[in-house]
Amino acid sequence: MAETNAAPPQLDRRHWMLAVAAGMASFLDSGAIISVGLGLALWKKSFGLDVWTLGVLGSTLTLFIAVGALVGGRVADLIGRERVFSLTILLYAAAALTVSLAPNAGVLVAGVIVIGVAAGADLPTSIAVLSERAPAGAQGRLVAFTHVMWAAGVVFATSLGFAVSTLGTFGIRLIFATLAVLAVATFVFRAFYPPFQQLETEADARHTAEGIDPSHALPLRTLFRDRAFAVMILQTALFYLFFTLVANTFGSFKTYFLVTVGDTTQTFATALSFVTTLIGLVGTIVFTRIADTKWRSRFFAAGVVVFMACQLLIAITGGVVLPVMIIALVLYNIGYPFVGEALYKIWTQESFPVNTRATVQGVTMAVARFIASGFALVTPALIDWSPSGLYFLLTFFALISGFIGMLIIRRVQKAPAGAAAAPHSLSTVVTGDAR
Repeated sequence: MAETNAAPPQLDRRHWMLAVAAGMASFLDSGAIISVGLGLALWKKSFGLDVWTLGVLGSTLTLFIAVGALVGGRVADLIGRERVFSLTILLYAAAALTVSLAPNAGVLVAGVIVIGVAAGADLPTSIAVLSERAPAGAQGRLVAFTHVMWAAGVVFATSLGFAVSTLGTFGIRLIFATLAVLAVATFVFRAFYPPFQQLETEADARHTAEGIDPSHALPLRTLFRDRAFAVMILQTALFYLFFTLVANTFGSFKTYFLVTVGDTTQTFATALSFVTTLIGLVGTIVFTRIADTKWRSRFFAAGVVVFMACQLLIAITGGVVLPVMIIALVLYNIGYPFVGEALYKIWTQESFPVNTRATVQGVTMAVARFIASGFALVTPALIDWSPSGLYFLLTFFALISGFIGMLIIRRVQKAPAGAAAAPHSLSTVVTGDAR
């Protein structure tokens, strides 16, 4: 469960290919979030939307990602993670195509809803599939790599947004059509790449030797009655909630904020987003290198300071000073790889039994995304009311997230190896001897 100084186990090509396949859930999730954000200002003009309708559109994706994560994670543990892993991506493809072809706001919102459900169900399932097949001591690197894919999705969608920024609404349609094609390609890769079956067979043999039945979902009442698990669920849920409130606002409304408050053009806003996002991608790659070492915790405190500083800069200047906005965007992309979702994913996978990880991550992810969707609903109105007020609030959220993260790190470092994965009170359940 804790970071280690020992040499990590070797990973072969199959593990990294599986990390890519699983990471496409994060790639397509971030791609959809960024693409919806890119489209808000254009859809506002094209469909004549007011700020509250924009809020509904901006919050809908996050809300239904939460619904998908809550339901999909549990369903994956109950009926089979591999099955859900293959099928959710097809639903995403159909929904992305619907958004691409949407003739009006109603169809647009419906497509975004289904994208959210599909992406939400795929996220906890894909991470659980990956960690289940990872060698002991290498989960951190592989799970962290899925966040490299998340950052790559941000870069990809932002670069596409810049490339088609002069095409108006048609450019956004092209972006979602591209996401649909990528989703279909991901399904083919997941379903028909032979080495993935080999990894599943090896994982089953390893779990059998350890006395674990990964196909037997842990009962929810048993999970939440165990104090160690319940506390970790609460802490990871709160950590991810406050981080997501900040990250989702940046991801969904960054372009809208630059255009409406900073008075920049759509082309300049997407270009600035693309350049600064490359910094975040590099940082996420660095985090992947340290994910199974003591350095992941040591980078956390500094990352929190940087993460807070970028919110505070925008709050003080109100977002109208362009050089300050550029600095803030740079700081955000330096800080977030070390303080947010990648750590949350690793903590979740390291702290719970294999037959309940999709459930726990689905539940905690759902809590964060449900609340973030409510916040996104009022974000355009908050921007209209007071850009500074919004970012002072985000500074406070970043502080709370950092404080809870430090509590989790202390808990992880104090726990004996393997303690969280199979505490004595749950040993019979984890091995599949009780229902």
